[in-house]
Amino acid sequence: MERSAVIIKSNPYGLVLILNSEIPFEELRSAVAEKFKASARFFKKASLAVTFRGRVLTNEQETILVDEIVQNAGIHVICIVDEAKETEEYYKKAVTHALEKQKQEEGMFYRGTLRSGQVLETESSVVVIGDVNPGAQVISKGNIVILGCCMGSIYAGASGDGNCFAAALTMKPMQVRIADKAARSAIVKKVDTGEYPVEPKIIYIKEEHLQIKPITSEAISEYLG
Repeated sequence: MERSAVIIKSNPYGLVLILNSEIPFEELRSAVAEKFKASARFFKKASLAVTFRGRVLTNEQETILVDEIVQNAGIHVICIVDEAKETEEYYKKAVTHALEKQKQEEGMFYRGTLRSGQVLETESSVVVIGDVNPGAQVISKGNIVILGCCMGSIYAGASGDGNCFAAALTMKPMQVRIADKAARSAIVKKVDTGEYPVEPKIIYIKEEHLQIKPITSEAISEYLG
């Protein structure tokens, strides 16, 4: 009885592909593409881990097969799991860890204006699409970018990371803090109804002091340097 080119087993967190070790790789690649194209409606753009079993693959071949899975089934392949650790619980942990890491790297978005008394606190960098009014706070262990007017308090690098920065289209904060460096503004009051021009600025630590500068190529170079 002829062996199938590829057999798919699944659990809620991952897929196991049992690969035929005797056929040419290009034939296997085509079989994987066809199999996942036919099964696309069952996966519904899921985020899953993948294990390859039954055949030794090079890193390049693994990448090719993952690409076929993504392109033909719309699956988000989070990671490749070692065959020896093929259990549902391990898949769950691997997927959860990979998603958390991805979220930390990519950051998050907050849409809307933060009003007095509201606090937005995140483990990752954050982009606020709106204003931060006086009396509101944004606290992030990463960077803070405000696509609006910042008149509240902002705290970037809250875990002590002095390499973080804060930026806003209009930078008029009541208080700004990055890691262990802080400064207060004497301009903004508790209630501020004034309108300020859009003047994008960035705040970062340089030579143990907070620097606030217009966002220019020179300022970015200095921050990166």
